Amino acid sequence: MSFYIVPTPIGNLNDFSNRSIEVLKSSHIILCEKKIRALKLLNYFEIKPSLLISYHDDKCDKIAPRVIKELQNNMNVSLISDAGTPLISDPGHKIVKILIENQIEPISIPGPCSIISALTLSSLDISNFLYLGFLPKNPQKIQKILDKKLYLGIPIVILASSRELIRLLDILDASYKETFLSISKEISKINEGTRRGKIIDIIQYKEHDFFKKGEFIIVVENLVKKDLDSDLEGIETLLKSLKKEGLTLKQSVNIVKEYCKISKKIIYNQALKVWNEK
Repeated sequence: MSFYIVPTPIGNLNDFSNRSIEVLKSSHIILCEKKIRALKLLNYFEIKPSLLISYHDDKCDKIAPRVIKELQNNMNVSLISDAGTPLISDPGHKIVKILIENQIEPISIPGPCSIISALTLSSLDISNFLYLGFLPKNPQKIQKILDKKLYLGIPIVILASSRELIRLLDILDASYKETFLSISKEISKINEGTRRGKIIDIIQYKEHDFFKKGEFIIVVENLVKKDLDSDLEGIETLLKSLKKEGLTLKQSVNIVKEYCKISKKIIYNQALKVWNEK
């Protein structure tokens, strides 16, 4: 018995791996987002689970006991999303957490993920990156988030509808003239495409058909590095932000070193203070 996290195609059905198909065919129960969407995929590949359950995290308390019971009865259970890898801006984290708490180790099947594809298409150094998902609708809240995150000096990944994309472009154009963007849409579909460039260039084409429809993955990086030379308070602020985002002390020191000319030893000593704080 196993609980599988199974990615589904984000466009081209040929992206669906043989292993993913085999796992779903062996699953007694499949948890999905929308049944209608899931049935189209399952019927195409002749996958017929005994039970297909529409799952969202607010239903977890009701569904989890049944899933655990099925697993204890040596039945396979799988989780899929409408498209791509489950849990990434999609439901699933609550039930995975409950299973782990009950000593049931989930198995994650590798597969399609639009975020990773967009990052690899961006032309940026993606050794480190930050995933933000969908931003709030309030422009002031978006501005506040960008003020903190662009300061990190690594690519940040944002999901957006066409309307949300235009709002983001306007905010970047007003406050962050020296940002580089890679904007991908409809990855693995017929109309897939990517636009890259500085905001001052991209904003000129925001009325173009490319930006009017679809789901977008935006990779943004700040090209202007804030002058932190001799600004220990600024260095400490940046180190705290990097720590909060889950970066290691070593990774954080290397990123901050790119921002200033002071010695790496001073940065390291500041980092030790931040990492030793309780």
